[in-house]
Amino acid sequence: MTGNIVGRMRRMTEIDNGGKMMKRVLVFSLLLLPLLVACNSGVVSSAHCDVPEQGWAITDTMYLPIAVEDTTQAYDLALMLRHTEQYTYQNIWFFVRACDSLEPVQTDTVMACLADDRGQWMGTRTGRYYAGYVVMEHALQFDQAGTYTFAVVHGMRDSVICGVADIGLELRKSER
Repeated sequence: MTGNIVGRMRRMTEIDNGGKMMKRVLVFSLLLLPLLVACNSGVVSSAHCDVPEQGWAITDTMYLPIAVEDTTQAYDLALMLRHTEQYTYQNIWFFVRACDSLEPVQTDTVMACLADDRGQWMGTRTGRYYAGYVVMEHALQFDQAGTYTFAVVHGMRDSVICGVADIGLELRKSER
């Protein structure tokens, strides 16, 4: 597949007499790069766990470590989720427990809405995956720098749920 892309790039360069097209692509890419970096600049730390393809058992706990360096900064803590159309419900429930002495969050029940009332998936679609997030805590302050670990289990009635690809946590600089 890489060979096909290289071949197409060569043909584009040859057709464009001297590589003007390649220069345009390069300039466009360089202009787009700061926008992509700016969109993700608020993320300070993140952790993700892949869910087994055969499903996520209610007894399977996902451990997600989040690193905190600046204790003067307020943060928003968001739960991230990627799923496929194989997931059979409109929402999903999680139980999130802070494994460290973290106030005010100790144990939290979080619900993420994945589809609207008509059954249309919400979130961002990339290939066969849908991605979304739920902010669990706004303006969270940490007393000490270090790594904080969170344990996440699903809170659905089925003992095994299918269609969830991965879950994660993101710590973002709070705008509040």
